[in-house]
Amino acid sequence: MKQNLLSLPKLVLGSASLLAAYLLFSPRVAKGLYNAMLFRPYRFPEGDYQSGHIDGVRYDDVYFNSLDGTKLHGWYFSQPNARYTILMSHGNTGNIAGRPNLISGLLKTGANLFIYDYRGYGRSEGTPTVSGVIEDGCAAFDHLVSEKKTPEDEIVLYGESLGVAITCQISARRKARGMILQSGFASLPKIGREHVPLMHLYPSILFPQPLLDNISVLKKEHPPLLIVHGHKDAVVPFLHGQELYKAASGKKFLVEFPDCEHSDIPTNASEKFVNAMADFLKGLTAVEAESGIVATDTTIVAMDSAVTNNGNGNGRATNKSASQKSNTEAVPRSQNTHSDAKMR
Repeated sequence: MKQNLLSLPKLVLGSASLLAAYLLFSPRVAKGLYNAMLFRPYRFPEGDYQSGHIDGVRYDDVYFNSLDGTKLHGWYFSQPNARYTILMSHGNTGNIAGRPNLISGLLKTGANLFIYDYRGYGRSEGTPTVSGVIEDGCAAFDHLVSEKKTPEDEIVLYGESLGVAITCQISARRKARGMILQSGFASLPKIGREHVPLMHLYPSILFPQPLLDNISVLKKEHPPLLIVHGHKDAVVPFLHGQELYKAASGKKFLVEFPDCEHSDIPTNASEKFVNAMADFLKGLTAVEAESGIVATDTTIVAMDSAVTNNGNGNGRATNKSASQKSNTEAVPRSQNTHSDAKMR
């Protein structure tokens, strides 16, 4: 009995030490460790900063301050007769200079484009953190509105991979015209646990705040939404894209890319990618003109039946699975808008 009593303090001390170690290595406490795993920035001069244009469209170097004063950098592409401006939030690796194919594809829609680097990336100052990059995304949106005089209802948010989470956070804090999510995850805890099994030991409350829970954002009110995802994505499995689409409220579209992986959609399926983007933008204009998005004879891989309208007020659901037609495209547009019509 006496020996058991003597060993009790050691047991308590050992348990306390284990608990302390558990908490110290949790994602929320060991932020430096997990930020290094989450963010993989390439700083200037890595990347092509010399050309001054992509596909003949010149860009302006833009410097602006984040909400906490951190100096950020981006490229602004202006195109004649552009109806919308795309605000691009990129993935966790590299910088803006390493995404010429994605930039090229978005420019082919005819829209203006503002792509920026989070803090610690490219020419942007500072060190990336979860809360910091969200502030950066909101600051980029505010820059378009205040300095470029872009109306909020002419801004379309675009997120790539990690940028999907940033885009969702911007949409929850600002009012945009539309939102496009490429290769995005359902939530940071979910994708973290898939890549690092040890993360299963930690509840969501011990992950960095905010949680980057895209599902929660999309369940609430948001602008018309287009989700694009590759079936062969090994970084963020296609299941995440399906979960995002299922959870989203309101007007939503899902375009599947059966032969694409995580970052190769703009290159391996460039025509389909550009068509999906362009038609989605045309659909936003159709909503303004007719208060409804109309499906055409091209099959939409997945579409919320609530957004279809046959022109006389009767709802018309169009919802086909990839197994029925794998090479389909999203064409949310007015039935009075031809596929070759120029953007207004």
